[in-house]
Order: sequence, then C-alpha cells, then structure tokens
Amino acid sequence: MTADAEGPVPADAERPVTADTEGPVPADAEGATATGPATVLVFSPHADDVVLSSFGALRPGGEAVTVFAGVPDDPALLAPWDERLGARTSREFALERLREDAAAYRGTGVALDAWAHLDGQYRPGPPDTGALRREMRQRIDRAGEVRLPAAIGDHPDHLAVRDTGLAACRELAAAGRPPRVRLYADYPYQLFAMSNRHRAHGTWSTYTWHNEDPLALTEWFAQHFPGGSQEHARPRRHTLSEDTVAAKERAVRCHRTQVPELDRATYGTLLDPANLGREYTWDLPAHLWEPVTAGSPPPGTPVRPGGRDA
Repeated sequence: MTADAEGPVPADAERPVTADTEGPVPADAEGATATGPATVLVFSPHADDVVLSSFGALRPGGEAVTVFAGVPDDPALLAPWDERLGARTSREFALERLREDAAAYRGTGVALDAWAHLDGQYRPGPPDTGALRREMRQRIDRAGEVRLPAAIGDHPDHLAVRDTGLAACRELAAAGRPPRVRLYADYPYQLFAMSNRHRAHGTWSTYTWHNEDPLALTEWFAQHFPGGSQEHARPRRHTLSEDTVAAKERAVRCHRTQVPELDRATYGTLLDPANLGREYTWDLPAHLWEPVTAGSPPPGTPVRPGGRDA
C-alpha cells in the first residue's frame, strides 16, 4: 500500500480544501527524518474507525491503536448495539471484533495495538480518562505524527479519544516535546454532516450520500474550533489511488459484523469507491488543542448511548 503524499491545491481549483493524491511518500516529505518518514500513529476509537476514515495514513512502519477494544467479563451481557447486529453475547462479539481488527490491518505493515478500555456500551459510565491520557501520552511521545478522530457526530467514545489525546499533546508540549497533530474526519459520520448541510441549504431535495462536500466539514470545524482561522478550518482532502481504494474496501469488509448495518444506515453507499476514495484531515496547531464545547444540542436531538451507533 502506498501513502498519501501532500501537495498544493491545483491552480485552477478554487475550492475550500487542499487536494492531495495518495501516492509514494517523497524522501523530503514534511515530517520525514534523515532515515525516512516519521512514524505516523493513528488512534481508532473502535475497531473499524481508522480503516474507514484514515486508511491513507496506514503505511509500513506506522502504528495504530484501537482504544476501546476491551472484552467485557460478564458472559451474559448483551449490549443494545451488539444485539441489533445479531450477537448472542457481547463478550463473544467483542472477541470477534478483535479478530476482525487484526484481519483488517494484515498486510499493511502497520503495528496494531488493541487496548483493553471498554466500549461505551459495556461501561457503566465514562472511561478512565486519567489512565487513558497517560497511555496516550507515552505512545504519542514516540511518534512523529499523531492522528486523532475529529469526533464528527459527537460519539462519546470518539470525543473521549480526541479530547484525551489533545490533553496528552498539551502535556508533551509543556515538556518541550510537542507532536504534530492531525484530526481525521470520521467516516461515515461525515456523510451525515454533508447531507444535512445540503438539505438545510435546500440544494438537495433528499438525503444524498456523497463524500464530496468539504464545505460541510469546514463549517463543522469552525463551529467546534472557533479559535481557528479560515485556513485552519479548511480540510485537507486525500484522494486515494484506485489500488488503495481496493485495499481499503478489503480492509473494511473484514469488519463483517459492522458493515451491513453501516451500509444500511448510509443507504447502500458505505462502500461506494468514490466515497471510500476521499479522506479528509485537518492540521491542528497547538493553540487549538484545548477542547471546545460548541454548546447544547438543538431541542429534540437524541442523546446517544455509549457504544457504536450509526
């Protein structure tokens, strides 16, 4: 698999996004060292999040951490999301997800680490962010670049990984070792953001599931990180090569317990090659590492339970 190489916006493309084409990493790429590209460390809240959202960042020698990969002890527990997907017990299902995760990364050259923190649907309350912050700080300190979920959709587990990761980065910066930080747009949650924007503006008459509206992501970033400039808010688009899209689809399909329901929720467009082939990130400068609350959700917004939901 090749990696996403960064490049300038084409001169004739007036669009609020920096366009990158996935390809080999040049020897003088930003973040590279004298011995080669710096290690990219990607944090995945759940087993499928990175292969869905940031597959282009996976390159030989890189690292990925699935944070909420713990297996519940109670053999009789059956959490709502697992039950919806046809599980008999959550313990059995969690073990299967570990196997799916390992299969998805096979052949990428990326070292995968599955941490024992429990998915929100298995926890009685919020995660132990103190312990999580210490673990994340130790791992981030060894990396040249860290990627965290943007938490589009405000899923509690995604928010926990993003904000705890940023807290760890602030501690490293205070110690004189600031990392390079990127946020990746959470797929397929970004499809909902894009479709909702077009419906709100009256440009689509119904929900249309196309991963091609970076302006929706620009607006999302400006709302959640109001201290950033317009340039900060514009996402960087990574256009994956045809071969990489095919490899990404194979990796995503390894998560066979999740794909059918996620595809149903996106009206059969989850694995559309055009959707899979566009990934978005933001470079996050240190002054934006403080978590920002965007205010209360609009009246009638459903409260999400812990755990994965679409």
